[in-house]
Amino acid sequence: MPGNKTTHTVQWGDCDPLGIVFYPNFYRWMDEGSWALFNGRGLTLEAMEQRFGSLGAPLVETGCAFKSPARPRDVLTIESEAVEWSKRSFRMAHTFTCEDRLVAEGFEVRVWVLDAPDHPAGIRSGNIPQEVKDLLS
Repeated sequence: MPGNKTTHTVQWGDCDPLGIVFYPNFYRWMDEGSWALFNGRGLTLEAMEQRFGSLGAPLVETGCAFKSPARPRDVLTIESEAVEWSKRSFRMAHTFTCEDRLVAEGFEVRVWVLDAPDHPAGIRSGNIPQEVKDLLS
């Protein structure tokens, strides 16, 4: 199953004083792309907790390489997909394009999290169910 595509029209408020997208916005859009993929496959936060006992999939690592500037009125296509799996974590890849121009490539590493009242943080990582992997792959 392919990943998810979203679009975003760059607004003036998305940009820095030079008129290019301020870099933190790419991280926000990557997060939105991941959750659009999860929700589109029936993995809302509520479903994750009810079906799998998971509290979600928080970030543990992220990065982005900026290839060309995006400016107001540019329409970005953001492709998000799960590309690597381990026992307790997975990697999301995000590609930003404007028409045929590559704007940025980013990634997130997310961990499958379970409730753990006895743990100092109140949460712990858990094994990702195969059903979840199948839904997102």
